[in-house]
Amino acid sequence: MRRGFWRIGLGVTMLGVIGGLALGVSTARSELVINEFLANPGRDWDGDGVLDSRDDEWVEVYNPGPDTVNLTVYWLRDGLNEDPNLNLFGELGPQQIAVFYGSHAAAWQQEHGGGAAGLSLNNGGDTVVLMKTDPADPLALLMVDSFQYTAHVGALDRACGRLPDGDDWTLFDGLNPYAGELFPQGNGCEPTPGENNVCGGNTPLEAHRWSEVKTHWQ
Repeated sequence: MRRGFWRIGLGVTMLGVIGGLALGVSTARSELVINEFLANPGRDWDGDGVLDSRDDEWVEVYNPGPDTVNLTVYWLRDGLNEDPNLNLFGELGPQQIAVFYGSHAAAWQQEHGGGAAGLSLNNGGDTVVLMKTDPADPLALLMVDSFQYTAHVGALDRACGRLPDGDDWTLFDGLNPYAGELFPQGNGCEPTPGENNVCGGNTPLEAHRWSEVKTHWQ
């Protein structure tokens, strides 16, 4: 992956370069949404035994259904980056969840010659962007979901997510309480990477653990 350029055309299309291929980016509807993310890890979230500010960042995606989704046509990037940070992998069934870590992004970037920056989520504020390969043009990417956050979301071990899954945004601040007035407000619950977003009396749906997604991919 080479670092590319972006050109804005009439407010609807942006063009970039990845691996020498031009990518057109525009908005579109999608069966997949960003469900939760954490920009500033203070613990070993990816479970590799090492706390790493790059590798332990994560973004969770959710399939509201009704069909199984091929994740290989989806991409993640942050708002400051010109190229995708990660091409997703695996399959995701209806009402299921998958989480992708900075370690996955760094490995993908190294494999494709694009450095090893990971997900690159800025603690001081950024935008998480989900894109999809345009079925009408394999060299184009459609922007399908995004969420812009501020510095209070990027504080240590605070995750921002939808509650319930796929719904309204809230701050999972159980590990680092937030008492301010900015949106999203804290809910007092801990982050839940790879699990349903449940807080208080919410009833969980069936979660799709990372190990299951990996099995589909292998």
